[in-house]
Amino acid sequence: MDGDTQLLADSPLSVRQRAAQVLNSPRARRWIAAGAALIFAALAVHFVLDRAAYVTTADARVASEMIAVSTDISGRITQVAVREGDRVETGDVLYTIDAREAVFTLAEFEAEADRLRAGIAREEARAGLSASKAGSQVAARRAGTRSAAASVEAARSNLETALQEHDRTKNLLDQGRIPKSTYDQAKNALETAQQALLRAQAERETAAAEQRTASITGEEVRLIDYDLSVLRAELDQAEARVEAQKVVVEQHTIRAPASGVVDELFYDAGEHSLRGFRMALMHNPADVWVTANIKETDIRNIQPGAAVLVTADSNPANALKGRVAGIRETTLSEASMMPNPNANGVFTKITQRIKVRIELDSTDVHLRAGTMVRVRIRKSGRAPANP
Repeated sequence: MDGDTQLLADSPLSVRQRAAQVLNSPRARRWIAAGAALIFAALAVHFVLDRAAYVTTADARVASEMIAVSTDISGRITQVAVREGDRVETGDVLYTIDAREAVFTLAEFEAEADRLRAGIAREEARAGLSASKAGSQVAARRAGTRSAAASVEAARSNLETALQEHDRTKNLLDQGRIPKSTYDQAKNALETAQQALLRAQAERETAAAEQRTASITGEEVRLIDYDLSVLRAELDQAEARVEAQKVVVEQHTIRAPASGVVDELFYDAGEHSLRGFRMALMHNPADVWVTANIKETDIRNIQPGAAVLVTADSNPANALKGRVAGIRETTLSEASMMPNPNANGVFTKITQRIKVRIELDSTDVHLRAGTMVRVRIRKSGRAPANP
């Protein structure tokens, strides 16, 4: 038994007093100092090894694709179909805007399209009737022309026969072999044949004129076809106006462009929306990543694909795994809206930060966009290649 133990055994002091005496003894203080030094050395070694193996930063946060929903029209809001924090699917209604005027305009355009369709149907029927009538008339007039031509040839043949008979009877009359009455009959027959030929020729000209008239009726059919082409072009324009107006009517219903959560609503029912202004803000909680701002002095140790450990401030008990998905080619200050050009000539060197995107592995931990995290990126051990 050493002196300290003997002192505790022999002393009538309380247990607490005896313990205090032991702790305050020179030997106990030496053991405590040695233990503290050992712990400090272990922590120092761990810190050095960690700094050698990882790039660590607390300047990191959860990010997501923030979707700003805007409107293409102006109008009075008649309904707000969701509330902030609601989960929506693609196509779900967010707002409805008064669409009465747009609906009336659509009805007007549809009526105009129907009128043109009816006009086209009427002209098509008229073109069919005219084509049938013109075809029949042309065929009839062509037959009449051929008949008139045949009558001319027959009249000419009769005239030649009458002429020969006239000449023969005249010779016989001159010889005194026939009476004058016989010659008069031959002369009358010749004149009749001449008149018949003239009449047949006139009928032939009339038939030819009627055939040309029938052909002009066929030209009228072509004019109707031209009118039809104009009406069809006007119908195409009217149908295009109808489709465009349907788009306008649809634009009065503001729908979710993607699945996600409604983060903010900027209008209430009864307010007047403005074209191009945002109406809601949303994001998809299932599609999040981490953006870490790394010092330019550490960025050479990071490569795409490097393993990452992520600890969320909102849930520090569950460490998340991920990988480096991309490294920006500009610093945060260079990509800001108002970069500092150092116009006053006073220069203070500040370590710049470069944004790194980290894709997370699948996890059940709920991460909210914008919350802070701490990341530990394993060093690559080599400098990145020049792009």
